[in-house]
Amino acid sequence: MINKINSNNLRNPEHFQFIGSAYAIFLKYNIDPENLGPVYAELAICLDAEETALAVERGNEKIREKNDADSYRDKLHGKLFNYVKSIIYDEKDPRYDIAQRVMKVLKEVGNPTQLAENTESAMLTTLGNKLEAHRDEVDAIGARDIVDALMEANRLFIALEKECREIVATLQTVKSPSMSVVRKQTDPVYRQIVNAINGYADLPSKKEAYKGVVAEMNTLVAKYENSMSGRGGKSEKK
Repeated sequence: MINKINSNNLRNPEHFQFIGSAYAIFLKYNIDPENLGPVYAELAICLDAEETALAVERGNEKIREKNDADSYRDKLHGKLFNYVKSIIYDEKDPRYDIAQRVMKVLKEVGNPTQLAENTESAMLTTLGNKLEAHRDEVDAIGARDIVDALMEANRLFIALEKECREIVATLQTVKSPSMSVVRKQTDPVYRQIVNAINGYADLPSKKEAYKGVVAEMNTLVAKYENSMSGRGGKSEKK
């Protein structure tokens, strides 16, 4: 018989992959299509719903990643400004005059961190270009690493912001329940198929005919059980 899997411990992408693999096995052997055909079709609908829910979930994660990148570049800009300012506080610092020139550039460009995201991106790009013209002075006050990190953080944000816009445009017309809701719809359908196959497989006259689907499904179940066990999650075969 097909071993049961504690699907609650599967992560959302794993759940989608597991159900997709199981569905492929069910179609391959096509057990009792007259009775189970509608249930197979229902599982396919659940798979489509999970795929959509995962896309929305990935979009939300990407937006959080973009917001984190925005916050980080703000912090780096503050770090650069305060670093240069700390040198200017000490007029006897040999880097004082050079720091004054770098600070002049920072003030000319202005503080972009309170502006809209796209405006901030443009201003930071402008700042990077202006500071590149003062490369020797930036190096002389030891601010090169901070400037490089700020410019890289800005480039990363711009790439993430573009990616988020594309994701949002794709999902604008999609209304999907959360992955947790969809999983609660998928699991009973999967169990219905497994229970039916196990009922047939218990019949002595059917054991040989059902040996293939049982073997492939148990290999699949074992693969995901081992994956959960390897990361310390609790899994249970009932």
